[in-house]
Amino acid sequence: MVDIALIKELREKTFAPLKDCKESLEQANGDLVEAEKLLREKGALKAANKSDRATNEGVVLVRQEGSKIAGLKLACETDFVARNETFIGLGQRIVDELLKLDSLESYDKLDAAKKTEIETILKDNFVTIGENMQILEAFVRNEQAYVYRHPGDRVAAIIFYEGDADKAKQVALQAAAMNPMYLDVSEVPADKVSELTEMYTKEVKESGKPAEIVEKIVQGKLQKEWSDIVLLEQVSIVDDSKKVKELLGETKVTSFIRFAI
Repeated sequence: MVDIALIKELREKTFAPLKDCKESLEQANGDLVEAEKLLREKGALKAANKSDRATNEGVVLVRQEGSKIAGLKLACETDFVARNETFIGLGQRIVDELLKLDSLESYDKLDAAKKTEIETILKDNFVTIGENMQILEAFVRNEQAYVYRHPGDRVAAIIFYEGDADKAKQVALQAAAMNPMYLDVSEVPADKVSELTEMYTKEVKESGKPAEIVEKIVQGKLQKEWSDIVLLEQVSIVDDSKKVKELLGETKVTSFIRFAI
């Protein structure tokens, strides 16, 4: 029979369910190190069994340390787990690892060794969490930025800028609320611009409008499209009489990241 004190010690160390701690200690003949290893193996097995289950919930975590910023989008199966302190703590541990990197454009660009190390952290916690978990995205940047975290850890907006922090804050709130796809019109892919231009041109011509005003109407429709999907072209949520770009003054926004679950 396993000493209850050992079960408690393993539980406090791993946060795994008491039943799993007891079973692992029994298999390990009371050896804590071996029992912890067995828990990890059990976690990896559970991870494999649950790897095809949908992960539609989760958290968005962003941490800023000096000029370095690390962001993580970590998914799970249920809202119950997404709000669990153990799950959020697991995400923070992964952010700790990300902050050791100099930079990271996106999670798929992470080198294989570091990715294995981070995903092992996930597998080691499957016994505790009990759900499929996936890293959907991650980044590390070294630039001046304003970080806005919406309450609830489900949306964050990071604005990389030069100039006034208050202006950057306004843009961060805009990005979080309005979910733009691009920073400015120059970032819209050429094939998308061509597709929309062709579609609107055909639509206007078929409506019977005079040929001399077709292009003007098409440009107006394109501008309406940009006001939906381009951050700097959107109507400001701070002052709805102006576009975001008109409120920046001397401040320049160089890029942005919007994370959302």
